[in-house]
Amino acid sequence: MTKGANVANKVLRVFKMKRLAVYAHFGESPKVARYVSYFLKELRSLGFEICFVSNSPVSIESQSEISTLCQKFIQRENSGYDFSMWQAGLAEYDLSKLEELLLTNSSIVGPLQPLAPLWKNSSVNQCDFWGLTDNDEFGLHLQTYFMVFRRQVIQDACFMDFWRSVLPLKDKQQVIQNYEIGLTRRLEEHGFKWKAVFAQERMWSLFLRRRSFVKKIGDWYYNRGLPGRNTTTLLPDLLLQCGMPFLKAALLRETHCHVSPKMAFELLEASSLPVEILAELRLKKNSACGGS
Repeated sequence: MTKGANVANKVLRVFKMKRLAVYAHFGESPKVARYVSYFLKELRSLGFEICFVSNSPVSIESQSEISTLCQKFIQRENSGYDFSMWQAGLAEYDLSKLEELLLTNSSIVGPLQPLAPLWKNSSVNQCDFWGLTDNDEFGLHLQTYFMVFRRQVIQDACFMDFWRSVLPLKDKQQVIQNYEIGLTRRLEEHGFKWKAVFAQERMWSLFLRRRSFVKKIGDWYYNRGLPGRNTTTLLPDLLLQCGMPFLKAALLRETHCHVSPKMAFELLEASSLPVEILAELRLKKNSACGGS
């Protein structure tokens, strides 16, 4: 290897270490889904060093593929949900070297469009941590499937204290209350500002402005028009129209309010998602339903 190549590799390693992504994975099959690898490739293109943490068994073949995309692979027991996986990943790093940290997971399919423009969004450039969507059920908070933290948060003692306090809770509602809502609340209490790119209030306002009077009556009847509900499962079509780069994977498996798997697949078909990924998702859906 030439001297120039050595220097280039050192620079690349330093650049990567400035941006760390910890990816929490859980899959029904030991074979990692193609949409997961697709997301990891996009993160790698953005200069992120990636730590892949799985609470479910991963096949040797998939581990080999993951190792080409991620710097670290952690296989652990199925306990504690995403926060315990992120905790395990963060424990592997010296966070003092980071400029930016992304915590994300396998509950989202995409990206359905490039991620780079998210970092140029004017609303997130003026905050300390940000994500894609927020939710005010049980208290306004940033939804944790995609969260970005800047250096001033990462280096603060309250951030590390939070991760030291995470326990492998078995009750999902406790995890949401203590950690998903708790993380936003704790950082807010320490003076940090946050934003959601596709804020719930703005999405509902836009949704209602576009509805006819007759449809608004239907929304009221089916409880669709009330803020305080999860926009990722109630308004996926509107979110995608506004530039949201992901679709919740749960929408492909079962109906959520008015959004059926058929509707969710139609949204993916209209996106830039590679056809082979879409085909695999359809095959999994048919297999789960007993189809051929």
